Amino acid sequence: MHRAFREGRQVFIGKPANHFPLVEDARHSLLFAGGIGVTPLIAMAHRLHAIGKPFALHYSAASRAGAGFVADLAMVPWAAHVRLHFKDEGGRADLPSLVPRHQAGDHLYTCGAPRYMDSVFEAATAQGWPEEALHREYFSVPEAPAWLNLPFTLQLSRSGRTLQVPAERSATEVLADAGIHLLVKCSDGLCGTCATAYDAAASGAIEHRDFVLSAQERERRIILCCSRARSAGARIVLDL
Repeated sequence: MHRAFREGRQVFIGKPANHFPLVEDARHSLLFAGGIGVTPLIAMAHRLHAIGKPFALHYSAASRAGAGFVADLAMVPWAAHVRLHFKDEGGRADLPSLVPRHQAGDHLYTCGAPRYMDSVFEAATAQGWPEEALHREYFSVPEAPAWLNLPFTLQLSRSGRTLQVPAERSATEVLADAGIHLLVKCSDGLCGTCATAYDAAASGAIEHRDFVLSAQERERRIILCCSRARSAGARIVLDL
């Protein structure tokens, strides 16, 4: 950005979007951070402390020297809620013992490498945590399955237009060619910018390939840069 931007250049920005929201009325919140993934969880911890809600923050890293914010965490007024787990000190987090049985109103958040977050979710699932109580944020695109792209149809509910999406193109590309330009940033299903409402009752089964929408959100929204119809020739009815 510093190389490309010059004085006088016009810059377009959008409204902030939060795809990793904090449930402020939770009975108890568990925060699991892996490496630099601690960054958003520190903000959550500050907020939970400010509103007087119980929580615990578990911060895992390979070493104390390589972990960010360690000195800051020792000085925060909620330092008693923090547990540090450093691999080189023999303090690797024992996730199955750190995640308790789920109780109604509890929520768990994790941010870090995909393997770390998967391990946190596996431990939570084994303790009866429902999907709607588990939240995570990716900061890089994880390895995706070897998806098979199939052609499908987009129907625009407001105009009645029908657009064909061939196997080698995305829905956002076809929409752009038709003069319908959605905001697209990552094109990997990570940022959520191109999320669009769809009619689940009128649409065929969708293969959701994003890493940002919850299961509940997927019942009404689709990330069009990457997600597609599950079967060839199926229709997706968009609120466009």
